[in-house]
Amino acid sequence: MRLIWLLVFLLFLSACQRPDQQNNKKEESEKDKIIINVEASESFKGNSIATFRSTAILEADKAATITTKTSGIILDLLVEEGDFVQKDDVLLVLESDEQELSLKSAKANYDKSLNNYQRAQQLISKGLTNKEQLDNLKYETESLKSALEQARMNLSFTQVKAPFDGVVVKRMVKIGNLIQNATPVYEIIDFDSLQAKIDVPEHQWSIMKPGLPVDFQFDAIPGEKIKGEVIRVSPIIDANSGTFQVTVAVDNSEMKLRPGLFAKANIIFDEKQDVVLVDKDAIIREDELSFVYVIAEENKINKVQVELGYEMQDSFEIKSGLVAKQKVVTTGKNNLTPDTVINVVNYDASL
Repeated sequence: MRLIWLLVFLLFLSACQRPDQQNNKKEESEKDKIIINVEASESFKGNSIATFRSTAILEADKAATITTKTSGIILDLLVEEGDFVQKDDVLLVLESDEQELSLKSAKANYDKSLNNYQRAQQLISKGLTNKEQLDNLKYETESLKSALEQARMNLSFTQVKAPFDGVVVKRMVKIGNLIQNATPVYEIIDFDSLQAKIDVPEHQWSIMKPGLPVDFQFDAIPGEKIKGEVIRVSPIIDANSGTFQVTVAVDNSEMKLRPGLFAKANIIFDEKQDVVLVDKDAIIREDELSFVYVIAEENKINKVQVELGYEMQDSFEIKSGLVAKQKVVTTGKNNLTPDTVINVVNYDASL
């Protein structure tokens, strides 16, 4: 009998302990569950832009090394490096004594011959001279007129002028230098004629056309986009590189750019309006397929396959698989599985 009562007591104690043990196991299970912190963003509606990305070095379409057309000693330099000049502005003056004397002599010879020719025209009507003498005077006068024009031209060569509007970027001579014909004296560049020549792979041949807009970014001008436009597409493909050249005119109306600047160029060849976009960091690549983790209720996630469209700098066009305003995981997605519980946090990037 005593043994029976002992067994009943032990069973009673065991029954009293079960709820507590079950609660402890449940608490331990909750503690063992791993929660992963992630960052998230919402899909949104916007414009999808298709671009060809490349790099280029700016160069001026109008750039010239100015040379002399005669010899002589430099008397004056009228412009310096950095000066803006207009077409036909005088840049440099050479001594001109010899050319001025030649001009005076040529003018005197021409005036004399012209006077004789005009007098012979009057005499021939009176029969006091013949046609042969008149013709000889005519040809002599025309020859001396050409010599006069040549003398004027030679005098004009003593003033070196700008061939177009631009900025003087280099001076190569000094006052007092004795220079010969065809001596380089200045370099001038038109900063409003800046271009970028971009090498494009041959498979992009069909989409490159004059008139396409281009966005430029420069390390020298951080945070600012400069506009451009395709103006020429080369009609041939380089067999060695498999590329063809596209020439882009760059907007330098505010004179912020200079030849030689390195540029990142985006040639825009297509644009779609009001499509679904998602942060590029949300995309998971698996072979040729793409996925995102969509955040559901109770901080659970669903792995969803998506079809990608155009790729932009920070986002992707989503052709199917997502709609706007769905929250997707952007940071921390590599540690997730479909049964993971997450905690969405937003870190302050400014800290």
